[in-house]
Amino acid sequence: MGNINIYKIDVAKQRDFEDEVSKYQQIGNQGIIRKIENNNVIFNFVCYIENKRQKKDVEWNWLPIVFNYKGDVKSVASPKAVLAIEYSGELYAITFGYSFFTVDKYCDRNFGFNFARKIKYKEIKTTTLTSPNSNRNKTVNTYINYNELEFDSGESYAKLKAKADIPDSFNLFKPSLEIGNSIKFSIEHDSLNSIIDLILYIESAVSMLPDLYKIPVFSKISSKDSVLIESLNNQLRMDIQKNPTKINISELDIIGATEIFNHNDGVFTLRYEMHKKKVSLLTKEELNLFCRDNKLKPKDVLLDISVVSYKEGVSIRTDKIKNIIDYTNDVEKCILSKGVWYKYNNDYLQYLKESIREVQVVYNSTYDFSGADHQAYIQKQCSLENVLPEYKGKTDDEIKVLITRKYYAERCFNLLREENDGFKNFDRIETRYGSADIELMDLYKEKTMFAVKIGNTSAKLCYVVDQSLTSLKMYKHQLLPRMPEINNVALWIVLERKKHLSSLSNGNIDIDELDMLMLKNRIDQWKKEVRISGYVPIIYINYRT
Repeated sequence: MGNINIYKIDVAKQRDFEDEVSKYQQIGNQGIIRKIENNNVIFNFVCYIENKRQKKDVEWNWLPIVFNYKGDVKSVASPKAVLAIEYSGELYAITFGYSFFTVDKYCDRNFGFNFARKIKYKEIKTTTLTSPNSNRNKTVNTYINYNELEFDSGESYAKLKAKADIPDSFNLFKPSLEIGNSIKFSIEHDSLNSIIDLILYIESAVSMLPDLYKIPVFSKISSKDSVLIESLNNQLRMDIQKNPTKINISELDIIGATEIFNHNDGVFTLRYEMHKKKVSLLTKEELNLFCRDNKLKPKDVLLDISVVSYKEGVSIRTDKIKNIIDYTNDVEKCILSKGVWYKYNNDYLQYLKESIREVQVVYNSTYDFSGADHQAYIQKQCSLENVLPEYKGKTDDEIKVLITRKYYAERCFNLLREENDGFKNFDRIETRYGSADIELMDLYKEKTMFAVKIGNTSAKLCYVVDQSLTSLKMYKHQLLPRMPEINNVALWIVLERKKHLSSLSNGNIDIDELDMLMLKNRIDQWKKEVRISGYVPIIYINYRT
């Protein structure tokens, strides 16, 4: 009995896959005829092996040197093999050794979970869930005596490890399954005929059986939709040029049905043109340091830096940074994962919509903030402060510039709430905690802690979520002195837009109308954190016109 890690190759990438495995040594091929629905169908098997048994220096070769050891401390590279199976225009691949890194780039990424939806489970062992734009980018859950497929809003499945509920007489494969981009089976008999039976079983299940579960995953955007893909790629580069820190390298990645820890699961070499550097951690900080050391501008080169990954001293894959990062396009509701663009499927979007609608969203026109309000406040402060010593010798215009800078929009908004509406202003009031200055909140009123942000994009407004969560952590652990009592934690979002959001039947404002998927994912995470901490999440919405 052996383990079979099976992929289905994306139809659009079959030629590229064949070109890739042709770099291995082809050791043989075999055709098997199988009768299917009264037709004779030929299954063509081709076996490729990369058998590099050369010895490599170990990463810790400094140790024997310190002790003047004269022996040879080497590691031996593991072989890789791929078994390709083609029939009736379909192409499958079974991987052995580290070849799954190679094959994963060419697979049909819907294959595994198309099958997973059809199978009844006797026991769920582990699930790996992706939460885009969350501080918990990927979460691995383990279970004991559990058989429900469980997930929360804002989450998408990346991997499932479970025991299938199959009859005792079933002998094609054992109950234990691992499902990601590929499906890993334990089969009873190691033979080509068993592999044919397995492929036919999978295809029959996907095409004939009803869905037993709704599993939120990302749906790949078809290569035929080239205009959308080009637009997404252009927007990605524009966003990275504006803010290179927007990239996210996940700690955990799923390659096929295998967990890979990018930050510490090997050694990496960063390369760009003639520049190269070996690193033990794959992080944004290392990328920025690489750019700084080689006088490169991250905004211009970041996506094109190559990353060579090593296992046991052997290079197992080379990827551009673009193929490693996670990135969300708000407007198109798309995510870039491993270099491929996906759309959030309807299950995902519906669960997210229902989740954020659980939060009370308040609109009070009294708090709308216009450019005229801001200018009137600036004018008032100019008349009050122009006699201060710091403005001595300056013209009225110069004073106005300095005061405008001092009373920027958000500070002005907070001060107006304090002067006119009974809020207590904590903006720019920082308390020392350890080596950092912490701003507990922006505003406070009626046992509610407010974090305030003005903006019109997810990139700007996600900051208010981070600020609120940091403040909540400080408050929950009583890390700062003289904290006022709170029952509620509020985000106060002042939208830079003229058109108001619609009201729902319960009186709430419908923030699902915002084309800000990244922000909505973060709000969903924030809501859960606030509730777990024992407080009530509230959102205030106003407009800056």
